Amino acid sequence: MQSSEALQSAGVVPQAQLSETLQSAGGVSQAQLSETLLPLSGPLNSDATETIAPAAATPKQADANDSGTMHVDNSSENGEDVVMKDKLLPKMKQVSKCSYCENNSGESLKTVPCLECGSRCHIDCINCTAKFKHKILLGDDFFHFKCHKCTDGNERFRRYHLSWVDVVHITLFNLTHNPAARPSGADPSNQFGGEHGPQEYGDSRVYFHYKADVARFIDQHWAYFWTKARGETWINSASSALSTNSTENVPEDGRFESGKAKYNKNGMWALTDDLRFPSSYDSLQQQKTRTIMYTFAEDGSLIELRTQATNGRRKRRTDATPKTAGSRAKKPRAGAHSGNDYASPGAGSKRGARARRAWSIGMWPDIDNPQGPAHMSREETHAAAQYVIESDRLTVWNDKGYRMAKASHGVETGAWYFEAQILPGVRPEANLRIGWSQISGELQAPCGYDVFSYSMRASPCTRFHAAIGSHYGVEFGPGDTIGVLMYLPELDNDERQDLADRKWRPGERYRQFTYSRP
Repeated sequence: MQSSEALQSAGVVPQAQLSETLQSAGGVSQAQLSETLLPLSGPLNSDATETIAPAAATPKQADANDSGTMHVDNSSENGEDVVMKDKLLPKMKQVSKCSYCENNSGESLKTVPCLECGSRCHIDCINCTAKFKHKILLGDDFFHFKCHKCTDGNERFRRYHLSWVDVVHITLFNLTHNPAARPSGADPSNQFGGEHGPQEYGDSRVYFHYKADVARFIDQHWAYFWTKARGETWINSASSALSTNSTENVPEDGRFESGKAKYNKNGMWALTDDLRFPSSYDSLQQQKTRTIMYTFAEDGSLIELRTQATNGRRKRRTDATPKTAGSRAKKPRAGAHSGNDYASPGAGSKRGARARRAWSIGMWPDIDNPQGPAHMSREETHAAAQYVIESDRLTVWNDKGYRMAKASHGVETGAWYFEAQILPGVRPEANLRIGWSQISGELQAPCGYDVFSYSMRASPCTRFHAAIGSHYGVEFGPGDTIGVLMYLPELDNDERQDLADRKWRPGERYRQFTYSRP
């Protein structure tokens, strides 16, 4: 198989263009080429290898049995009904232009960005939402969406899991911007009594009561947010989300303004910034834990996706029959390399043997390669949110420090080669690393930071793995073209089964699992 890919990086990392020519002498699937850009002043990091692919920082699984693979976009293009949301919507470079009507969408309150091209599309323009577009609330872009242009007409539209703070924020957003959505009429049970909004107290914000307005709105739209039943204390949960995320508790970036704190108005709340979408507040950790939970029926009702009680991982296959003397010895796994390695607790002591048998490491499931040529992936499993991936999908850059971005395809065995053209950096102190990483390689760190990736730094010339560096080669910079070659040996049957057991399956929730050495 042959594919070509170019990456360009910059930002506290220079812009590097990777003209990646992937040539395989074996199967393709879990390795990604990793190009990591980082500032000269930053800490040293190392790469890790597994299914390897060109990258700049991304989580991928690691194991020697993986035999490195090219870190390319292994994010599930074929069935992402349950996918980890590592980078939420606003983290990608978005375009305020709908890819359907070609009109500006920057001022619309009812849009969702395509996870592939970054175009913020009008909900009303999306074909698959035609029968329930009127039900989608303002400011709600918590959807796993890919537009018609990026899917050859087969749009993808799924609902992410919502937390209480998401629901409360969406509620206040709609109460503020859509008067018609405000609860009205009698409250027979008097469950939501109290002063109600809208109220203005002098700071240009519109305040609403947490129970009479917010809780009542949530109650009326419960089936829009979840399929779960109401608990006895759900109103307390909504109230807690307001206070926990207020400007009193989060001075620098609080979502909600308390009427009690400012005007002695009990129970009254307003949005700190009423034009800011709720999703824009997501932290990196929240992005990593956000998962696809629902698909939609024709009428817009939620259909819960199947989840696995076993964290989406099948039990490892074990063979009670000892190997014969002539059988092939097991290759050491990534994370258990000789030399600079993660040492087992108690290594070198009488407890060492027992500790080594209990060795384990956190990993992410490998993902099947998408169809088409290799390119720099925008999937949240493959690129740090800080990276900008240009429209050619071959040029990548970042000015936010040590990060990693990976290519779209991974490999398991064979000889693989790619080239990267290094472009001028956006800052004078720009630097970069380039190499290979598994899907478990940390995206918020440079390539070579952990046991899942390997890299070479531009200046000073240093190779990295597991954050251990050593002098290697000669320095390179803008104008240079760097070639990277990797050879992955053939896998035996046990190793192939090991890779198969660690692969993500559509329908399962995409989440980290604990991998134990067999």
